[in-house]
Amino acid sequence: MSDFVNEPLDLADVPTLRDDPFVGVHPNHLRISLLGSGLFAVLTVVVGVVVAVLLPEKSWVPLLVAAGIVALTLLDMWLTTIEVRHLAYQVRDHDVSYRSGVLVKKVATVPFVRVQHARIRQGPIQRRFGLATVEVNSAGPDLMIKGLGVDDADRLKGLVVERAGDLDEDL
Repeated sequence: MSDFVNEPLDLADVPTLRDDPFVGVHPNHLRISLLGSGLFAVLTVVVGVVVAVLLPEKSWVPLLVAAGIVALTLLDMWLTTIEVRHLAYQVRDHDVSYRSGVLVKKVATVPFVRVQHARIRQGPIQRRFGLATVEVNSAGPDLMIKGLGVDDADRLKGLVVERAGDLDEDL
């Protein structure tokens, strides 16, 4: 017989993610998110005006369609602002978590023991605004933490790799 014991835990004693503060993403992430929507709105207005001018009967339909699309884009920009303000991450002793969503809230957590690889990604727009995304690949769901400042992304990636490596050495 083995000495294996699997005692039940009292859920009241288990720490929750709310016990520790989440860290919000860099403010430039909101600027990048709104930049694309703003450019789309401007392009929509330009196309609507050009089509309305080129139509022989000077129809208002293209302008109404463009106005509807711009209104929906402005609604999307408002929702994006709310969503980006809720994006945050948290690093604890044994895991890293990422919180997202407004209507449908989501918290994804990856234990360091499951981490297989971590990398930093930067597109040209992110580079221009000093932002990066940390991707954590794991034996399970992967985690993408968007909207980090470059220095924060470097530190977070280093910490994740260090903690995952420390856990590997303990095995």
